[in-house]
Amino acid sequence: MSMRPVRSVFALFCVLISVVPAAAGEAAAETLLSNAVVGLRGGFDSSPTNSKGEKGSPTLTGFASWNYLRGTAQDGYGLDLLLVDTQYDPRQLAASRSHALTLKHATGIGENLTLQSSLAIENEQTWSRRRNALTWRERLNLSLGSFRLFANAEARLAALNERNVFANGDFLPQDENLATLGITPGIAWRQGETEIGVSFTTSSTRFTNGTDYLGMRRDNYRLQPNLFVSTALKGASFEASLSPLQVIFPDKEFENEKKLLYTAKLRVPYEWLTLDLSSGRTVEDTTLPFAVINLVTQHEGKLTARFNDTNALSLTVRQKLEDYLGLDATTRTSSIGLDYARGLGNGMTATASAAWRKTKDTGLEAVPGFVVQLGLQKQFDFSEPGKSAKKGG
Repeated sequence: MSMRPVRSVFALFCVLISVVPAAAGEAAAETLLSNAVVGLRGGFDSSPTNSKGEKGSPTLTGFASWNYLRGTAQDGYGLDLLLVDTQYDPRQLAASRSHALTLKHATGIGENLTLQSSLAIENEQTWSRRRNALTWRERLNLSLGSFRLFANAEARLAALNERNVFANGDFLPQDENLATLGITPGIAWRQGETEIGVSFTTSSTRFTNGTDYLGMRRDNYRLQPNLFVSTALKGASFEASLSPLQVIFPDKEFENEKKLLYTAKLRVPYEWLTLDLSSGRTVEDTTLPFAVINLVTQHEGKLTARFNDTNALSLTVRQKLEDYLGLDATTRTSSIGLDYARGLGNGMTATASAAWRKTKDTGLEAVPGFVVQLGLQKQFDFSEPGKSAKKGG
């Protein structure tokens, strides 16, 4: 699969803009939600690739996001756009970027039945990973009193290329191309602020190259039941899920895997303090030799002190473990950081941050590093509740 991410994003954006005026005249009045943020951060990273003996580099990050919704999530259309670009000293490191555009549409089929559709394009480029993906999702929701029945269908094309950091390797001569099809039926029960549900995902992933650069077939099937729950009480909120995952390789060139995946999030506000705790284990595809699955386990704790309407200080502690199953190689990253934000009025916010981290790859020495940044961002709100659709958007 060949993708030109910037050109693709621009093309989809133009299609959306051309559709908006035509759709705008279909209804007399509907809610318009439109929010955007643009910003710039600059600073210094002592080890941007987490490599032993690496020289530090100045950094400059520009970012922009736009969330647009005309109508509602059950009957409307919109988009989510995120652009992040980080520049380093070009003599040391190429720029990193993360671009994502999602086009969304939802329509009511009956009184209790809705269909939600989305088309997402993603582009990720870093010193060690390149990924482009196009994902189409369809979701049916049926409300029956306190119960909710749903069914998801997903089709994804992705081009992936990773550097073997454990052997100081380079990128592959060509990307590995993946095609994935999956379906997820489920049911949930909701009472007040509490929801409990179950679902079951089956998916098939095919590597369209046939075999990888070592001549091995990476095609696999995945079975994943899922139990999820969420609730809220006196301002505090909690959500969690538990998912036993089974990965089956029909060509027997990789060992089948059984792993327990999970997510857990807790938010506890108390006066001017807010505590956020999260933990999760997920899987990602990888192109590293003898490994198809990267098992990612992350933990994070964040304490935010909001002194008043304009000043906030956050302390964040993170740990991330990446386990490349079959390769017997892991990357462990631990970090602690402080973030300060000051509102300047009129949607402007000034930020300052500092963080220390340590990265340990299998077979290599642990590498410490730090990053400091100053930033400025501006928030725009173009929302107009009850805006006449005939005025366009």
